[in-house]
Amino acid sequence: MSDTEAPVLIERSGPIGRLVFNRADKSNALTFDDAQYLVKCLRELEEDDSIKVIILKGKGKSFCAGHDFDDVVEVYGLNKKLPDGRPYRMSVRERLVIDKRLADEYMAFQYSQKPVIAQVQGAAVGFGMYLTELVDLVICAEDARFSHAEQRLGFAGNTWHLNMQILTYGPKRTREMLLLGSQFDGNDAVRIGLANATVPLAELEATTEKWAERVARNPKDALITGKAVHNMALDSLGGTQQFMRGAVGHTLGTLLSFEDDEFNFFRERRDKGTKAAYQNRDAAYEESNAPAGE
Repeated sequence: MSDTEAPVLIERSGPIGRLVFNRADKSNALTFDDAQYLVKCLRELEEDDSIKVIILKGKGKSFCAGHDFDDVVEVYGLNKKLPDGRPYRMSVRERLVIDKRLADEYMAFQYSQKPVIAQVQGAAVGFGMYLTELVDLVICAEDARFSHAEQRLGFAGNTWHLNMQILTYGPKRTREMLLLGSQFDGNDAVRIGLANATVPLAELEATTEKWAERVARNPKDALITGKAVHNMALDSLGGTQQFMRGAVGHTLGTLLSFEDDEFNFFRERRDKGTKAAYQNRDAAYEESNAPAGE
């Protein structure tokens, strides 16, 4: 695999390192292997003592549109059938192995050794949204589109880092974001505490670079020590424990049983295809479809 074909690129200039999502044609949606490669790249910059601060960004129109759903289907065996034609059902043990690996990947960003700044344009959904919540600083375009729409697959409030979301947004706002999965823009991201600053798209890269340069003025050892103390403070609030709870919750959430009148994304995808399933999923959660009186 050449550097130009890699799902994540590493760039360096002076004390600033950059991790660049390189799947613009997929809105930087990542496969499971891509996510592991991303963490490998993060470790490489962490171990480079010439780098003081890391920028996380994506090529193209979007930051990161989550996990590549075609790959999700493959990894969890959702497209497999048993010899008798019945759908294949992965064991709980197999699912936990996958989900614990995901938890480790999310933890890598919350507990990074160096400050990480997310530069966000376009969509930040699912995995992309989690990364914005886990890194140190977020600079976003005014028209960036954030959401926990992945909750509309049937999780209804379970996430890997729920404690951090409650700390960031407060209990009621967190419940709203996860139960409704509604989309919001860069201005709202600043208002609710997800982002530090929002700027017009044309100013996004320059603004992020300026913030990184300002962070890099700090002594190298001070940045490492300060981040280590920050990580210890998070862990005193149960950070690591929640990721493990989140892994179990994700396993349980992907084994849900649905009533006949409840929207089932996976059944919809099987019968009507992925694109229609996403469209029908979001339509099922829109205000126009809420019960009378709401």
